[in-house]
Amino acid sequence: MVEEPKPLKKKQHVEMDEEYARKFHAELNKDIDWDLGIDHVKKKAKEDPTVQRYQVIKRKPQTEAQARKNMIMYLKNVDGFRLNYFKGMSYDDIRLIFEVKFNSNIDFLLKTKEQIEEEESTALQRINETLAQEAAKRRKLNEEVEDFKRHLKI
Repeated sequence: MVEEPKPLKKKQHVEMDEEYARKFHAELNKDIDWDLGIDHVKKKAKEDPTVQRYQVIKRKPQTEAQARKNMIMYLKNVDGFRLNYFKGMSYDDIRLIFEVKFNSNIDFLLKTKEQIEEEESTALQRINETLAQEAAKRRKLNEEVEDFKRHLKI
């Protein structure tokens, strides 16, 4: 007579499954050389004709017309120029405008936190100075008005 094994409890069954899965996963990873797989994928990507075509296009320098169009689009989107503004302008004229605007944007992006805080503090000082100046003007005008009233009464 053959004895059937006792059915395992659910917790023991889950633990055995997890252990089996770990062993199986380790065995699979042992057989796979991941570096070789990555090299294979990179080689395939280099051989892909669409990738090669893109890289050739990327290496080609832009024509003057393409560069002009790109600069106009940049100035339109970033600085709010209208397309009509550039009609009849040469590439060199547009490039001068583009370089000024582009360099100012780059300078702004490269500012340090201290420079930004310093500019904000000077702006606040200017605002406070103008408020103080306006208050002084009002006082002076009020004094002049009172002087005129005194002179008119005499």
